Amino acid sequence: MPEIAIDACIFIHLRNPEFNEGSHIDKLLSQLIKDNFMLLVDSTGKIGKDYESQVIPMIKKSDDIGIQLTLLRYWMQSERRITVELKKTDQLMVAISRSLHETSEHADRAFVYVVCKKNSILVTNDDIHILSRSAELLKIARKVKSRNTDILTSLNAFTIFQGTGGAA
Repeated sequence: MPEIAIDACIFIHLRNPEFNEGSHIDKLLSQLIKDNFMLLVDSTGKIGKDYESQVIPMIKKSDDIGIQLTLLRYWMQSERRITVELKKTDQLMVAISRSLHETSEHADRAFVYVVCKKNSILVTNDDIHILSRSAELLKIARKVKSRNTDILTSLNAFTIFQGTGGAA
């Protein structure tokens, strides 16, 4: 099964028309479901905690029964996750930590780490911490022979996955 990492901000932006122009996030998440993608998480639980603190409350507070709530519920199922062993002291994490140096950005470092380890894609709209440093982070990925790793915005990911019928 194909694997992907999706930053919590994507799930948050799903419910915000300002960031979800043309409902592209709805369409992206739906396409990934059709293509049977699994969600990458880390063994230390940083990504899971990020989802628990930011996404799960959106589900619990919602009385909506629309497609967006259905998508959120689907992607938060633990059986849709593949856990990647994260080693805090290995060369890859040390390099990522140098680039994503803010002490509170544990989940961001974990997102980048799991996609490098699995040679996969991270979908994020975090311009402050991740997208603005994507060239440097992808250079780190290439050094560990993770040549297919990519960091995409939700709009870029939507364009790629829609244009290729799901195969990135």
